[in-house]
Amino acid sequence: MTDGPPPPLPGSPVTVSPPAGLVSVIMANRNGALYLERAMRSVLDQTHRQLELIVSDDGSTDSSRDIIRRLAATDARVQLIESPVGTSAGAARNRAIAKSKGDWIAICDSDDILHPERLERLLRAASALDTDIVADDLIYFGEDPLERHLTLLQSLNLQAPQEIDPLVLITCRLLGQSDLSFGYLKPLIRSSALRTIRYNEDLRVDEDYDLYLRLMIAGHRFMVIPDGLYLYRRHPKSTSHRASTASLERMVKVQTDFIRTLPQGSEKLAEAISARCRSHLRELHYTRLLDALKQRQWLLAIGRLIRHPQHVLSLWQSLSERFRRKQLNESLVRGHLNLVLCAKGRAADYDVPGFTTFEVPEYTEAPWSPSAAPIWAKLSQLACENDLYILAADRAGAFALGLVPEYVSAELQVPQPATRILAPEPDGPTIMMSLRRAQGGL
Repeated sequence: MTDGPPPPLPGSPVTVSPPAGLVSVIMANRNGALYLERAMRSVLDQTHRQLELIVSDDGSTDSSRDIIRRLAATDARVQLIESPVGTSAGAARNRAIAKSKGDWIAICDSDDILHPERLERLLRAASALDTDIVADDLIYFGEDPLERHLTLLQSLNLQAPQEIDPLVLITCRLLGQSDLSFGYLKPLIRSSALRTIRYNEDLRVDEDYDLYLRLMIAGHRFMVIPDGLYLYRRHPKSTSHRASTASLERMVKVQTDFIRTLPQGSEKLAEAISARCRSHLRELHYTRLLDALKQRQWLLAIGRLIRHPQHVLSLWQSLSERFRRKQLNESLVRGHLNLVLCAKGRAADYDVPGFTTFEVPEYTEAPWSPSAAPIWAKLSQLACENDLYILAADRAGAFALGLVPEYVSAELQVPQPATRILAPEPDGPTIMMSLRRAQGGL
């Protein structure tokens, strides 16, 4: 598929009945105790109750397994798979997939957070779009001041679902936008699509991209909806953003080998993968330069700069970004903010003394809605930089609360159906509910 307007879709989104079907949530973990419980609880709090959470622990030496066992003791939907040694995220996920029983497989990292309605909405979208793979936008949060006001797909400003085809995935280009790392998406995948296709266990980075590409080449349709329902943590220990020399060498080899398996008539795909390999080779040369500098092998580093002089600019950009991060972190004084979350146009109805009003999109039960990425990214940024005391004043505010990664306390004053983001219950009267979270930092 080439860049252009979204393909026509079968009508506008409509409210549908709650989806059925067991969802197997796959969570690989290695020494992720700091964020693990928060991630697991965000899965167990889903409004779609038919799920199993399979945590595949990959040789952890911290308290991860104790946390998993404690939660499993109170919720039979939790299963623990243990590996005595560390392997790879792909291998850990494959072990979980092999044990799964669901009609759908959902991938969730052990340091991220799901909106309580995420699985329910993705299931509805998959049904409406008749697709095997469906994903949503990622909302960044965490320690990186350069990224916590962004979402992955923010530049697209999607108004309707969009198909991701192999060429789009490989080139990272869609609708005139570039540098879109679709391999970071965390989709819901029909389990039948994974019967013969699994993660490449040799890859330490890019394993998601590799899986999605092979699924699409096999004929499975991949759709992305405009909504952002997945909170994606950015922090220094995340493996998603660190490519070592060895991992880059594996990435190049795997993709080079993959080109040889493409059927005749796949010249455009082969060219795109070759271009991606060349990009990885440039990154590999740069990583080797950094390794030499870190080890103070000055002559080796100078030699590599002479062979690849373009890396002078890369070094300058890297140092500039590091300096900007340092400046932003040093200048940031964590604040205290009282916040009213309410539907757009309703701010005047909730003029609470001492509170700042934050308007969010109207609540809808439709399978998808137009992108509101700047709003959700700003809300995430406020949570990263302030101690939030929140009043969710209506159903839209209650929904928005599920996209706040951390807050000190929250009160909901909404009809009971909207409070299902915290305690799924039948319809009931208007209530006031107070919450306090004891988690440490972001």
